[in-house]
Amino acid sequence: MSEQRVAKKPSRTGGWITRSLLLILLLCLAALGAAGYYYGLPLANQLLDERDSIKASVAELEASQKSALDTIPGQVDAAITERLAAVVQEQDKKLSRLTGEVDRMTASEQRLKEALARAEAQLERQSGVDQAAWRTAEAEFNVRMASQRLEVARDVTAALVLLRGADQLLAGVDTGKAESLRRLVASNIAALSALPQVDRIGLLSQLQALEQQVGQLELVSLGFEPQPLSGSASDNPSDSPSFLQQAIGVLSSYFVVTTLESSEVRPLPSEWAALAQSSLTAMFEQARLALLMGDEPNFVASVDRTASFIKRHSRADDSRAISIVESLVALRVIDIAPPLPDLSETLRVFRDEPRPIPEALADSVGGGTE
Repeated sequence: MSEQRVAKKPSRTGGWITRSLLLILLLCLAALGAAGYYYGLPLANQLLDERDSIKASVAELEASQKSALDTIPGQVDAAITERLAAVVQEQDKKLSRLTGEVDRMTASEQRLKEALARAEAQLERQSGVDQAAWRTAEAEFNVRMASQRLEVARDVTAALVLLRGADQLLAGVDTGKAESLRRLVASNIAALSALPQVDRIGLLSQLQALEQQVGQLELVSLGFEPQPLSGSASDNPSDSPSFLQQAIGVLSSYFVVTTLESSEVRPLPSEWAALAQSSLTAMFEQARLALLMGDEPNFVASVDRTASFIKRHSRADDSRAISIVESLVALRVIDIAPPLPDLSETLRVFRDEPRPIPEALADSVGGGTE
């Protein structure tokens, strides 16, 4: 009996421990549950509230989007209508302004027509000049203008246009004077039409090309004979009158070229070469100006002067210089100012002036009278 009691004691002790552990576990679970309820419930409620607010926001956004989609077409239509109304109003204002300007121009044109009609009527009443006299006066003006164009600018084309206009004006005048005037005008037109055409553009182009070729020439100086420098000359250069020639001979001794035609040919110094090129440019410019003005004597003189200058300051065997001189000689024989017909006889007939008596005949008549 005692052994059984002893054996039963450990089992009672182990059961007590187990129950204690279970109790502690239950207490822990209860504490955890209470803590979870105390702390987790507000969090869960907060999450639920956030979910509800998100749902409400989504619903609100959907509603606003739907309302916006419903109002956008109306807003677009309203904006288009407003802009179109503004454009139409602006166009109406411009159209009204243009209409006003057209009306003012029409009224102004009508006033000008009325003023012109009054002026024509007044001119017809005051002048008393018939159509034939008016045509004759206009034809005389054309002939006078043609004479001025020939004398001032040698403009044959403009003179022909003016003379043909005078002939057309005289064609409507049935008088003996008009017939004689038309014969003179026809003679003048034929004389002008027979004149040789002067190709001024071509001649100017040739002069420009020759000037460019001249710029590539090596201009030289002729006639400087080398002389040795004496001791006296080197001591006192101002005493020797040929010191400049001797100095040039020394400086250009490295560039001496001996030919059969000339004993010595030396390139010009840089200052002299620049001056020579400037002189040639001025000569070509004078020739161009004389060509444009139709001044044949000055043109020929300028061409001759240029050719002579190139001959004098170029080597005798320089093919470029020879070609330039030959081209200049060919240009000088071109007739750039053919004689123009004199329209003074036609103008004299217009003014009914007597034919001028030659001076020789007038002198003879005067001597006989004495």
